[in-house]
Amino acid sequence: MSTSASPATADLITGLLIDRFDVDPAAVRPDARMTELLVDSLMVVEMAITLKDELRVDATEDELRELTFAEFAARVDERRLDQRCAG
Repeated sequence: MSTSASPATADLITGLLIDRFDVDPAAVRPDARMTELLVDSLMVVEMAITLKDELRVDATEDELRELTFAEFAARVDERRLDQRCAG
């Protein structure tokens, strides 16, 4: 598994964090844990739903709780690539 996402995917996730979840842009760093950015369980659930609705990508709550921003963005990027290859 790669730990770097395409700039487009990382930018999309950053935009969601800032626009929908009012995360401070300065807090969105590659090494930031997703739980630092999504500070409560409701935000985690909402982010999983938002990713499904906006990007058509499934993300588990465990991923959102365990990964850093860079790891999570890379995982989402892989799933988006898989979708493009399958479609």
